[in-house]
Amino acid sequence: MPNLLEFSVIVPTRNRPEQLRACLRSLAAMDYPRDRFEVIVVDDESREPLGALAAQFEDVLQLSILRKKHEGPAVARNYGVACAHGKFLAFTDDDCTASAGWLGALGERLTTAPEDLVGGKIINALDSNIYAAASQTILDAVYEHYNPAQGRAHFFASCNFAMAAEKFRALDGFKQDWSLAAGEDRAFCYRWIQRGWKLNYASEAVILHHQALDLRSFCGLYVRYGRGAYYYHQQLRRGAAGPGAFRPDLMFYWTCFRRPWIDHKPTRAFRITCLLFVWQFANAAGYFWQRFIQRDD
Repeated sequence: MPNLLEFSVIVPTRNRPEQLRACLRSLAAMDYPRDRFEVIVVDDESREPLGALAAQFEDVLQLSILRKKHEGPAVARNYGVACAHGKFLAFTDDDCTASAGWLGALGERLTTAPEDLVGGKIINALDSNIYAAASQTILDAVYEHYNPAQGRAHFFASCNFAMAAEKFRALDGFKQDWSLAAGEDRAFCYRWIQRGWKLNYASEAVILHHQALDLRSFCGLYVRYGRGAYYYHQQLRRGAAGPGAFRPDLMFYWTCFRRPWIDHKPTRAFRITCLLFVWQFANAAGYFWQRFIQRDD
């Protein structure tokens, strides 16, 4: 069986059983032969075991549930890959659902570019949630700014990317000491590019992101991303590996703050713009908090 598997889909999860159930349903409903892929869910020490949930999918998915102590999604993904049999690895998150053609689209792109890291398109599935819409605006701005043209991409989010298993292992996977649930994909993409390898965008490989955010969780998310940004700049990119210190990119902020007015009607664009200021405040708070923590250590 292992030699027949084209893909191993890796899904880290923690304390979100209902979101995970929806994710697994979407994977079971894909237009892709079920005998050509496996799904490996890595339970990052959730409060409740997932055995009963897994039993619901035993007839429709080649599904493995691996449970480990809580060390964050980066380590969880590495743990899943250690047990994977697929020629290619595809990553998504437990609050995401796959479009019917997601895995097929990744497979087609990897067949033509097997040496590349392939990233797909991420769409906000909760359009009525203004916080999720703002989060999508930020991600869209990141993709627009840092992925200006095919073959020149610099970042894909780990809820929708894939690569050859042997390339992932050659890179030693995600950094094992990255316990934060933020920025680990940015670090992974940076290290991939440092090897001289390419990132390849596949807009036809679509993942729907179900971020049920409110003001508190929106702020918490970007405080965490601010902490991850500090770690990225000061730990991963220190010395000769990169510039180290954070340098604001004014063109990126211009891209962010103009996007709501391109994508939305004025009233909604104004609300999202207000949340972008909240995002910047939360991001800065997280950055300087992490700076204080690490200097204190």
